[in-house]
Amino acid sequence: MATLLLSCLALSACSTIGSGPSGEEARLLSLADNIGQRGDHATAAAMYERAAELSADDPQIHVRLGNARLAAGNAEAAKASFRTALRLDIENADALLGLGTAQLRLGETESAVRNLQKAAPEVNTLAAWSRLGAAQALMGQGESAQHAFSQAVALSPHSPDALTNLALAHSLAGDSNEAIELMRRVSDSPLAEERHFRNMILVLVLAQDLEQANSIALPEMSASQRHALIEQASRIGEIADPASRARAMGLAMAR
Repeated sequence: MATLLLSCLALSACSTIGSGPSGEEARLLSLADNIGQRGDHATAAAMYERAAELSADDPQIHVRLGNARLAAGNAEAAKASFRTALRLDIENADALLGLGTAQLRLGETESAVRNLQKAAPEVNTLAAWSRLGAAQALMGQGESAQHAFSQAVALSPHSPDALTNLALAHSLAGDSNEAIELMRRVSDSPLAEERHFRNMILVLVLAQDLEQANSIALPEMSASQRHALIEQASRIGEIADPASRARAMGLAMAR
């Protein structure tokens, strides 16, 4: 139901290559970048892989390959790329972030938390803190998840996704008033989309405020859609275990 982390877990090649490639390697990297930007991540990954064969000792190329594999939906292969980068440079924060993200996608949540909590302060991006928050929520670590999502909001205070993540973390912790206030900020934003209004319903139902859930203005949403959302949110509210509730809310969707 919830669409947590849609933008927060978006992948990007956020690293640069040390001294700069040359020749065939540079051509492949340039082509891979362009193709990846057009959305063909599988082809981009294949080109990054060829570039990595030409420069096997460059950790940043393996990071870019890992990110492309993640974007193509191949988390297992991405994990291998990030591990290769870390073997070449154990302090590579981008590789550690990628490894934690791949583990989160694969359901290896405990390992994801271990790696993301090291990477997030080093990388210090909206995506890094949001991935850490998601992993911590899935482990039932409510207070830690709130802290991570708060860091994400501090970096991007007007991001509807960042605010929604924090609101859902507060909701998981039973802090309904704060969750509702955050979702009001989201719903007032001109950047709010349908997924954010769906999360508003979820937060209100989990706060047991069915009156508002049934009456609050929701653009482009029919009465039947609202009713279905309320019913689904009610089922989520019946889940006692915080980690299981987080999964039901959509936190397991590491996109």
